[in-house]
Amino acid sequence: DIVPLAVCGAILPDGKEIGDAVFRGVPSKGMFCGGAELALTESDCVGASVDGVLIFPKGTPVGVDINDVLGFDDIVLDVAVTPNRPDCNSIIGLARETAAALGRQFKLDGRLFDFDCAKGGDIRDYIGVEVKDGVLCPRYSAAFVKDVKIAESPAFIKKRLRSVGIKSINNIVDITNYILFEIGQPMHAFDLRLIEGAKIIVRRAEKDEEIVSLDGKLNVLRDDMLVIADTKKPVAVAGIMGGLHSGISRDTTQIVFESARFKRDSIRVTSKALNLKSDSQARYEKGIDFLSQELALKRALSLVCQLKIGTVVSGVIDSLGKPPQKTVITTTTKKINGILGITVPDKDISAILNSLEIETVIDKNGVLTAKAPLYREDIQNVNDLSEEVIRLYGYDKIVPTLLDDARQTRGGKSQAQKTAEKLKTALTGLGFNEIISFSFTTAKAFDNLGLALDDKLRTAIKILNPLSEDLSVMRTTLVHSVINAAAYNINKGAGALRLFENSAVYLPKSLPLTELPDERARLGLAVTGEGEDFFSIKGVIETIFDIFGIAVEYKRSGRPYLHPGRSADVYYGAEIIGSFGEVHPDVLKNYNIKDKRVYVAELDSGFILTNAVTIRKFRAAPKYPSIERDVAIIIDDGVEAGHVVEVIKKYADKDLLEDVKIFDVFKGEQIAPGKKSLALSLVFRSCDRTLSDAEAKAATDAILNGVKNETGGVLR
Repeated sequence: DIVPLAVCGAILPDGKEIGDAVFRGVPSKGMFCGGAELALTESDCVGASVDGVLIFPKGTPVGVDINDVLGFDDIVLDVAVTPNRPDCNSIIGLARETAAALGRQFKLDGRLFDFDCAKGGDIRDYIGVEVKDGVLCPRYSAAFVKDVKIAESPAFIKKRLRSVGIKSINNIVDITNYILFEIGQPMHAFDLRLIEGAKIIVRRAEKDEEIVSLDGKLNVLRDDMLVIADTKKPVAVAGIMGGLHSGISRDTTQIVFESARFKRDSIRVTSKALNLKSDSQARYEKGIDFLSQELALKRALSLVCQLKIGTVVSGVIDSLGKPPQKTVITTTTKKINGILGITVPDKDISAILNSLEIETVIDKNGVLTAKAPLYREDIQNVNDLSEEVIRLYGYDKIVPTLLDDARQTRGGKSQAQKTAEKLKTALTGLGFNEIISFSFTTAKAFDNLGLALDDKLRTAIKILNPLSEDLSVMRTTLVHSVINAAAYNINKGAGALRLFENSAVYLPKSLPLTELPDERARLGLAVTGEGEDFFSIKGVIETIFDIFGIAVEYKRSGRPYLHPGRSADVYYGAEIIGSFGEVHPDVLKNYNIKDKRVYVAELDSGFILTNAVTIRKFRAAPKYPSIERDVAIIIDDGVEAGHVVEVIKKYADKDLLEDVKIFDVFKGEQIAPGKKSLALSLVFRSCDRTLSDAEAKAATDAILNGVKNETGGVLR
């Protein structure tokens, strides 16, 4: 047997590389391949579908490259076409461009569109066409073929289709796909038996009308969607995909070729709404010219005759009324040169435009008259002509020059940009690494965080065409993003982490959306590792607010995703501008984090950047010494330490108290049940004299009396 062999070093289509191996003690220096390993189908090679080694016919040359044997030795040119050039979405379009770029003449062989197998009769004896919506379908044309012989396509068609990634199906379907790439005009072939009433009706769908498309999907239609229907039901979603029972089968003998132009906005909206994609839809979305429908229909009939697979019935049904006219543009070469900023000789402008089949005449006064071909509907004005000229004349010939009235501008970053960079610099200095995550997230994130069903953070904007379920809504909080990033790294073996993300969250003003949502800047932090605790992340937050000169307070937090005893909300006056603390153990389980403590924070970075103190008042270093007094106060266990600090500041002499810090909290046998001991350090200093012990004692006593009156706390 003659079989395909992949020797050591060979790379299979799926990327697998063949190397030395040992099977049952026997060395292996390669692999015999089947059709599956070579990504071949039966249309590529007979026997490719067999579950086993592919066996070539006797007489196949041995020792040659398999691409030579299969005829896959051709060179494929992969071209990326920009959205503004739909005319280049075809072999003919690319040939025109290539000819212009190389200074050659483009020739379209008229024999490609001739057919000699017409046998009289009239198409209207077999099929009728009614276009009920001429806005969404400006042109619908149809041709009829009888005595059709469904068979395998010839090798040249299969080979060319394969080179553009299309699988061969049968000769009729292959013809429509072949023309799609050759001319750029989508086509469809209907089996006459499946068109009830022998009539094609181009209409808008009825509300909630249903159709099963060729991919087996049930689609519920809206009344703004265009369908191709018969007298009883829709048989295709116009311009996108045919119905499941409208296709060509082996026993088809009579077909209707469809070649139409549909409004591209309608195709785009319908495709997104139904989540239906196809090669035809991709081209209709970008735009199909009025010339292509006739060319494609003639080419299809020509191939039918060339392959001898049917008889063409005379006549074509075409809904187009007045033939389209070429766009005429009158301008001057001076204006074109003014747009380009250089002087292109008149003869070069004329030669370039005419090489692109833009009929151009320039008179002795420099007045230019151009007629754009029907397939170049993107050319509408002098700016379009200028673009055509310069792309072939050469962008390298543009000489950089200053404008006559130009002035040098002074660039720089805005204050907001500088402040944002300062925030990032501060965090990296504190050992954090920046992360960037998707603004899309999953609706499951709210369940993972344990948010209540009525939590406002659950009011998220849903994506109409999500990439996946995990990216189906716009995020309303960064907490999920930073915990998710921490979980990913922890589960990959990371021990210590300090992560931050400064990004936007999206809060809808109303649902359903009637206006753009609020985009709020947020700062998310995640910390984990040995030595990290509630106070370490609190220290980071205190440092941030100190850097930006914003005085904040901390109070116990009730966020469901935070540990109730190791969390806090950040207040600016009466406004909450953030929360932080240890992630609740139950929430960590939802992220598959085990035996780790993770601390997170979410701050309103927009508030920070807006209220940051950019200029600080000068304050001279103190000339006089300070006096420090340590006191321990017995208070009820339920009294927050932060409240005690507030009371101290309230009753202290503002000119003397410089600082107050809590350095210990104690509960034990020496303290009565329900009580705790709070140790504080009070620092006093005067800016104009050295304080005496008596003054410090008086200030301390005033503070202790205030604490007793406000909280019931007494000196230990």
